[in-house]
Amino acid sequence: MKYTLFYLILLSFASVSCTHSQENDTENNTTLHYTKLTVPYKQIQGTDPDLLSLDLYYDPNRLSPKPVIIWVHGGGWSIGDKNYQISHKIDFFAQMGYLFVSVNYRLSPYPYEVNNPNRLKFPVHITDVADAVAWVHRHIRDYGGDPDQIVLMGHSAGAQLVALAGSYHVFLQQAGVPVTAVKAVIPVDTRMYDVYNIIQNYPPLDLYLNAFGDDPQQNIEASANRHLNSTDYFPRFLIIKRGTPERMAHAEMFVDSLRQNQIEVQQLETNPYSHSEVNEAIGMPDEQIVTPGIQSFLKNLFQ
Repeated sequence: MKYTLFYLILLSFASVSCTHSQENDTENNTTLHYTKLTVPYKQIQGTDPDLLSLDLYYDPNRLSPKPVIIWVHGGGWSIGDKNYQISHKIDFFAQMGYLFVSVNYRLSPYPYEVNNPNRLKFPVHITDVADAVAWVHRHIRDYGGDPDQIVLMGHSAGAQLVALAGSYHVFLQQAGVPVTAVKAVIPVDTRMYDVYNIIQNYPPLDLYLNAFGDDPQQNIEASANRHLNSTDYFPRFLIIKRGTPERMAHAEMFVDSLRQNQIEVQQLETNPYSHSEVNEAIGMPDEQIVTPGIQSFLKNLFQ
């Protein structure tokens, strides 16, 4: 009864305040029809509801089951929003026939508060992302999505979060999501595949300490690279990398670990884009560096 009441509250919130329609012309002179629906995926007293909400873009006239792309924004785990640089992404995935979901999550303090023991930090961000995925898995069929054909995708801090969600089964399992529902993970430009290694062996940055702290066990828990094995189920990975040789080396170490554990992985180098440009370029019409690689990967995944 408690769960039913909570679900009714969520539906009420979504329907009265957050629905609108958009129509966009594509390069093929066809029109994409989709509706944006904003819903809270959970509630926590004293927390801004927007931080615990997701935006769902779907076509109410086409409700046959479609793959679902769940996007997690970046911003150093302390800033950012689900609306940032997504317009090209919405159109791109709609053209491919997929549903697109963009999620918010609670943020660590900005300016940084590395000496505040009560600040929001790991595992808050990944727990919220897992709970957002759980909402999608429970309800996406009502909007024409296939709950067992989910792709997790994120940029920067969001890339770290989706890589961890796809590598460390604990968070999705605790949220009630079968790990096999996630078919692929696409992290876009992060070096934080091994949080423990970065914090222990490189000059400490307040950006990372603010989000993860310096407790070794917690840093291991936050490290996607520390949870791989050759016996459990893991989704396919497309690792999108760019930047300096040192930055790309962290991505390549994760690729090597995936391969050593017989986990299917592809990688895509996107220099000369900057960190921000690679995010903005995804789905941009006529873009030729990152978008075709994503498109090919997804077509092969869902063929």
